[in-house]
Amino acid sequence: MRWKLARRAAFALFSAYLVVSVAFGVIALTNDPNVGQVAYHASNTGQNITEAVESYREARNLDEPVQDRYVKWMVGISTGDWGLSFSTGQPVLDVIQDRVTYTLYYLVPAVVLATFLGISFGLFSAFRQHTFEDRFVTTLAYVGLGIPNFWLAAILFNAVVAQHSFIGFPYPIDASQLSTFQLTFWQGVVPMPDLNTTQKYYLLPIFTLTTSLLAGQLRYTRAESLEYVDTEFVKIARAKGAGPLRVARHVLRNAAIPLLSLFFTDMLSVLVLNIFVIEAVFNIDGFASLMIGAVSARDLPLILGVTMVVAFVGIVGNFLQDVGYTVLDPRVGSDAN
Repeated sequence: MRWKLARRAAFALFSAYLVVSVAFGVIALTNDPNVGQVAYHASNTGQNITEAVESYREARNLDEPVQDRYVKWMVGISTGDWGLSFSTGQPVLDVIQDRVTYTLYYLVPAVVLATFLGISFGLFSAFRQHTFEDRFVTTLAYVGLGIPNFWLAAILFNAVVAQHSFIGFPYPIDASQLSTFQLTFWQGVVPMPDLNTTQKYYLLPIFTLTTSLLAGQLRYTRAESLEYVDTEFVKIARAKGAGPLRVARHVLRNAAIPLLSLFFTDMLSVLVLNIFVIEAVFNIDGFASLMIGAVSARDLPLILGVTMVVAFVGIVGNFLQDVGYTVLDPRVGSDAN
């Protein structure tokens, strides 16, 4: 088992460097569109175009050979020095840390809620197959899967705006006013004095993200649990007087491996897809907004930094998934050896 985990860790490290190397090659070996903008600006202001372009390339170390820049970058990333962002002038790690915080505000609660509620309602539905409760829960799951995140986010956002437009707030609102609007809305509809302004600001993004994740977790939990609800060990447990919670725990343990795969798959899909929608609609300056800004500014250190984070999340997720397989079913680890 230890040898298997060591091999997985080594492969994860190699994969991370491979992803970043590919990203570096794509950016470094393609033409920089900002060079044309610099030349255009220089021509309009009467500057020397050649000198302006050379100054731009020198400021971003683009005048150095590609292989030298690649070696410097790999050494830096291995030692914790990810360089300075061209667009902000700050260390890349500091920029990423500041912006990731805003994404985690809604991402972590949504994943936790969706996992807990999805597994709970999925087991509930499986043990009541073909009943009204089962049909009702299944219908809600398919509705949740069928509603696009961008549509639901826009509807919720506009609902908050419309609510405040009736009580004298300007319509439409801008991003700077969103925190005040959502805070006032939640205080008027559902008073929650224990939540601060930041937490109330993220209630709508959390609800939007939880909806789609919950539907997937519920559907897969129900499908996997149905394979075990009528098996012999469940009948024996019930015959011995085991309660519903204990029986559900035995069923969940047998269905845990495929559900574990779904959990990490959803985590990665949230990072690379859904957060773009959430942050665009709700005007959140999080990790997805940072990625878009880095690409638009052709900020190579920042692009490589956010790419490293995405690769790290995916690779660590796969590694933890392998560890989970081994813990839940030791035969997985023994077979691999």
